[in-house]
Amino acid sequence: MSKIIAKAIQESGPAEIDFCWAILKYKEIGILRKIKALCSAFGLDLDKVVAEFPKDENGRVLDYESRHMIHDNLITASKQVK
Repeated sequence: MSKIIAKAIQESGPAEIDFCWAILKYKEIGILRKIKALCSAFGLDLDKVVAEFPKDENGRVLDYESRHMIHDNLITASKQVK
């Protein structure tokens, strides 16, 4: 998991966590566009964040693994939000 996005999620409030869930669950866009949206929302450097995600032999971000990494961080952050 991108430690950069994980930190941003853990430091975010309820509205930001809801935004992340909405982006993650939106089925019409792929994982790279989801990562781009999260980077834009948190003001993160896209290249640094993408470099931290698992990729296939062609350098494409792996969807299943990446989605689950984000999902797991959102579960943890959601439990901490009051």
